Amino acid sequence: MSDAQGQQSQAQQELDQAKQAQQQVNNQQQVVNDAQTVVNNDAQNVQQKSDAVNQASQAVDQAQQTVDQASQAVEQAKQVATDATNQAVSQKTEEAQNTINNLENQGKNQASQDLNNQINNVSGQVTNAQNDVNNTNAKIGDLQNQVKDLQNQETNTQADPNIKTVPNGVIDTSKSLLENVSRNNLWNVADMNADSNGNIVEQNIYVTPDNDKGSYSGVNRNHSIAPSSSAYDPYYEDGMDTVNSQTGLTEAQKQELAILMLNQINHARMDRGLKPFVMTEQKYQQAQVRASQHSAEILDHNQDDINLAFGQDQYENLAYIDANNITNMLDALSSADNTLSSMLNADASSDWGHRENFLEDTGTLSANAAFGMHLTDDGQYYVLTFDYDLSNPDSTPNMMDRIAQYQAMGPITGDAHTVDNSAKINDLNNQISNLQNTLASQTSKLQNLQTQLQNLQAQKANVQFDLSQLNADQQAEYNNAKNTLDTINDWKNSQLANINSDGHVQDAINKRNQAKASLTAEQSKLAKANQALTSAKDTQTQDEAQLQQAKDGLAQLNQVLATKQAALQTAKDNANASANQAVKDAQAKLDKINGKIADLNKAIEATKATISNAQAQLDKDNQKIADIKNGQKPTKPDTGKDAGNKGTTTPTNPTKPNTGKDDNKGDQPTNPTKPDDGSQPVTPTNPTKPDDGTTPSEPSKGDNQKDHQTTPDSQPTTPTTPTTPAQPDHGNASISGQAGHKPGQVVDNGSQANDGNVTSETSSSRSNSQVSVNDTSATMTREQYKQQQAQLPQTGNENSKAVVALGVLAGMFGLGLAAKTKKEF
Repeated sequence: MSDAQGQQSQAQQELDQAKQAQQQVNNQQQVVNDAQTVVNNDAQNVQQKSDAVNQASQAVDQAQQTVDQASQAVEQAKQVATDATNQAVSQKTEEAQNTINNLENQGKNQASQDLNNQINNVSGQVTNAQNDVNNTNAKIGDLQNQVKDLQNQETNTQADPNIKTVPNGVIDTSKSLLENVSRNNLWNVADMNADSNGNIVEQNIYVTPDNDKGSYSGVNRNHSIAPSSSAYDPYYEDGMDTVNSQTGLTEAQKQELAILMLNQINHARMDRGLKPFVMTEQKYQQAQVRASQHSAEILDHNQDDINLAFGQDQYENLAYIDANNITNMLDALSSADNTLSSMLNADASSDWGHRENFLEDTGTLSANAAFGMHLTDDGQYYVLTFDYDLSNPDSTPNMMDRIAQYQAMGPITGDAHTVDNSAKINDLNNQISNLQNTLASQTSKLQNLQTQLQNLQAQKANVQFDLSQLNADQQAEYNNAKNTLDTINDWKNSQLANINSDGHVQDAINKRNQAKASLTAEQSKLAKANQALTSAKDTQTQDEAQLQQAKDGLAQLNQVLATKQAALQTAKDNANASANQAVKDAQAKLDKINGKIADLNKAIEATKATISNAQAQLDKDNQKIADIKNGQKPTKPDTGKDAGNKGTTTPTNPTKPNTGKDDNKGDQPTNPTKPDDGSQPVTPTNPTKPDDGTTPSEPSKGDNQKDHQTTPDSQPTTPTTPTTPAQPDHGNASISGQAGHKPGQVVDNGSQANDGNVTSETSSSRSNSQVSVNDTSATMTREQYKQQQAQLPQTGNENSKAVVALGVLAGMFGLGLAAKTKKEF
């Protein structure tokens, strides 16, 4: 008990400290609430100031809009005034400006024309210089090839692997088709009416009769030979004048093809008695320039381009050569012949103009003609140009002489022999050296001309007007127009400079100034509103900081409170644990007492059964006595067997004592143990056996009632049943069956202490523990009475003691509960 009281005292101290901490938390919470109210007021104030700023800002925006509209009105007024000024001078200004523009254009056009003439002149010089360079390079190349051939002849003492046998001779696959055919005379017959001689390279081309231009009826089908025979394979071997399928004909191959085509045209002309064309190296180079021009590619005989390429007008044919499937020079010549044949024999759509150009009668003049070739960007065609004029040829070498030059070199053979060509090689090297010197001079001249041409073209692109480009009258007219324009512009500029003086403009400016003043005032209001808002926000920030400090303090106090409450709870738990232990101890004692009570209840039930059996026996005995008194034969005592003497009646077993279980099963309850608190109740003194009273006279024949007979006039007095002394009331049910009541008494529903269902009988009244015999007419002998008393329970036996002990225990139970009342904190 002292430990529990100490724990109770500690819990009380913790409770006081917790209450104090709670009071501190409540006080701090009030501080937080006050600070929160201030912050809320600050927020409301800030919102009001913010609304004021928004209103002021809207006012500024409106004022700015008014200023913008006023400024726009000023600009519109100025534009109206400007338009009126411009309208006033527009006609005269336009007239003067047109005069100036026309005269300047005339001057620039004159300057451009002068530059064009210079450009054309220099361009022609550039073309000629380029042709000279190209021709010189070609000559050097040819001479170098000749030197190489001569050197090869000297060193080759075995058969040349490049020598291939073809019909009518051999060819050298390392040399050009033109050189092979020219040196070994591998031309087909020149007469187009004659049968082929077995050679596949044509030196002539078929031309239909003039009186039947579109008919091929006169063609000799045996003149041409199909190259499908394997005998002609060397002409098509790789390396035999091969054409690159990507880049097309080389410069040397273009020259070779031009010579082969013009050789055929010349033979056709000679068949008609016409002078053959010559093809100088310069003319050939000019033709290449012409073929590269865009107008040639679109088959347009553009006069400017022709003049630019040749320096003068030309007879010209334009066409395409199919570039597909050209792998060597024989393929190229075959494709070119198709184009030439079409222009000669199928030219009705062009009114035979191409045919006439090829077959033009030039009299005694061998006109200077040239074929030009240029591969198109898509690689599908070669642009073919044919140009000539009737002026005397230039002094550059005639490229058609190369056929004779190749012939002069002698045939190509496959024989193995040693040759001394040193003299020829030295002569050729001297020529090469001279040509190289010439080439250097020509290249320098070409570069100078190209630079001059570029300068002229740049001047033309940026030609500027100069008064000197005009004649005297034009200059006077130009100056007058300039003066007029200057005067008009001076007046207009003066008007525009003073445009603010215009009445409408001035009104618009005044309105704009007023709008600006209003804008300034609204901006000042906005600035003040912003300042007030800033101040309110600063105050709000400070108050929020104070609120946060108060909240932090509250959090700390709440933490302290939580600590105190935890300590309080711990103290309570300790105190409750101690009290609960005491309750558990009392409960254990109570459980022992309840066990004893259960044992007593069991004894009571057994006593009740005994009393019930005695009462039944008494009733039988009384009936027997009545029968004797009435002179009847005594009834045979009940032996416990039925009428048929088939056995005895099994007495009812006493009720099983209550074990505390609902199903009345389980172990028998143990006998109550002696209480350990030293308060063992005193066992009450058993009451003395009651006085038997007057003993009736003994029958004459002893105690055996079977032999005893009575007479009506000498019947003994029936003894009175002695009254059972009252037992002490110890809180349990009395023998009368009326249960005593105690405060806090627990009623056992399994007990029969107070049975409200007991009914009274006329002859006798019965309770749970006592039967009273009320029939005074019943009499018995003393021996019968003694026999009956011997069967009745005595007040001092164990059952009586159980009743007494039950009351004592009930009293102790009540006192024990009262002593253990729990103190509430």
